[in-house]
Amino acid sequence: MKVLRTVKGKIAVGVVAVGVISGTGAALANTDAGAQLKNWYEGLFNETAEVIEADVTAYGEGKLPELAEEYNGLKSDASADIDGTRASETESAEAAIAEVKNSHIESLDGAKTEILDGMGVKFYDLFLEGYFEIERLGEEGVNYATNDLTAFTGTEGEAALTKVTEDLTAAKESAVSELEEAIRQAREEITAEVENQKEITTRNLQNQINFKINDVREVVEELLEELVAEQQEIITAAAQTLEDEAKAALDDVVSSMSSEE
Repeated sequence: MKVLRTVKGKIAVGVVAVGVISGTGAALANTDAGAQLKNWYEGLFNETAEVIEADVTAYGEGKLPELAEEYNGLKSDASADIDGTRASETESAEAAIAEVKNSHIESLDGAKTEILDGMGVKFYDLFLEGYFEIERLGEEGVNYATNDLTAFTGTEGEAALTKVTEDLTAAKESAVSELEEAIRQAREEITAEVENQKEITTRNLQNQINFKINDVREVVEELLEELVAEQQEIITAAAQTLEDEAKAALDDVVSSMSSEE
């Protein structure tokens, strides 16, 4: 690079010298480096602002599928928990009711069988009298069982219904509360992290802009210093050439005076 600048400088010196000697001159380009730097900086700034906006927008949009999947997963888990509780409580209540019913039926059948079998042995001679008595007792037993079982099963069923209602209502309220809290926490954490990432990304890009401005400033200043030095060398060389020519011209004048005598 220095060799090329030296060759160019020598050529430029020759051109300037010829121009000055011939009286035509050479006009330097009127280039405003500061304005050019400002224009370049404005373009770089606008491009960087667009990059920041695009990066932040893409980052936020990229989070949407993950949030939707997480939200649907929470809903699915809550639905499964509620349905599992309902199925478990219903199955347990049905099993308890069936067990009580079967127990009473078995008890009733056993008592009836025992009474009928006993009648044949113990009250054979009093068959007719015993028959009517047994019928009365049988009817009384059925009536008692009907009333007792109706009251019992009604009470048990009402208690079971109340319990199922209370449990399922509590489960629903708890599940809804937990889901709402989970959603709130998830949104809060995601929002905080988005803001953090946005700040970090923006700050890093701004730092990169500052770094690049400093780099370009150093390059421009170095280039400008070299160009000024090159022009100074050209001007110095041209001035020396003109000075030498002027001295030679003066010497020629002096020499011509001697020859005229």
